[in-house]
Amino acid sequence: MNLSIKESKETGSALIDFVLYGLLIQMTVLVFGLQVFSLQSAQLAAESAARHALRSFALEGTDPEESVRSIAKDFNFSQDYKVSFSCVPDCVSDGSLLKIAVNISSATAIAKMIL
Repeated sequence: MNLSIKESKETGSALIDFVLYGLLIQMTVLVFGLQVFSLQSAQLAAESAARHALRSFALEGTDPEESVRSIAKDFNFSQDYKVSFSCVPDCVSDGSLLKIAVNISSATAIAKMIL
C-alpha cells in the first residue's frame, strides 16, 4: 500500500491575512467608538446646560443664554448650540411653567420646572 502525502504549494499567507483583517476590524471599532463618544459628550453637555440654565434662572434670575454659553464652553462646544426658553403664563409668578430646550451639536435636551 502506497500512502503519499501531497504537499500544497500554499505558503504562509495566514499571518498577512490576520494582520490585515485585524487592522480593518480595529479601525472600524475605533471609528465607531469615537462617533459614539462624540454623541455621548454632546448629549451630556446639552443635559447639563439645560438643567443648570433653568435652575440658575429660577433661583437667581440669570440669563439662560449666558448659562448655556458657559456650560457649552466648559464642554468645548462654544459655537455649536441653540437655546429656546419659554415661560407660561410669565416668568415670575408662582405656578408658572418654565421650559428650556438646548440643542448642542446633534443632541437635544429639554428641562421643565414649575415655580
